Amino acid sequence: MSRARSTYRKGVKVSERHGAGEWTAERLSSLILVPLTLWAMWSAFQISGSGYDGALVWFSNRINAGLLALTLLATLWHMNMGLKVIVEDYIHKPGSKGFLLGLNTLFCLVLAAASVFFIVRLALGSAPLPAGFGI
Repeated sequence: MSRARSTYRKGVKVSERHGAGEWTAERLSSLILVPLTLWAMWSAFQISGSGYDGALVWFSNRINAGLLALTLLATLWHMNMGLKVIVEDYIHKPGSKGFLLGLNTLFCLVLAAASVFFIVRLALGSAPLPAGFGI
């Protein structure tokens, strides 16, 4: 399998046109996160003095729980894309790069699943799991 030759103009590598979709996705996630972050800060201010019972009442509102889940998922998506760019730019060994990219994706997926699981539990009125998961 032959590698495509890189093209240079005036000593600068010409774009290979494979990063435009990722660039657009990063900007889209940023735009989505702006209003969601403002909403999250406003919500945190609202429930700041209400204690545990106030937080449970806040979570029982399906809109709040849904927006919080959307905020967390958009944040994790944005984080995954940002870390992917960092790994691709600065890690040059193929084995290390693949391992770190896989670890990044796995970490984000596990964190997303756990976050949505606990948000749904609280929204449905279930108590969170005890410390140590009951073990």
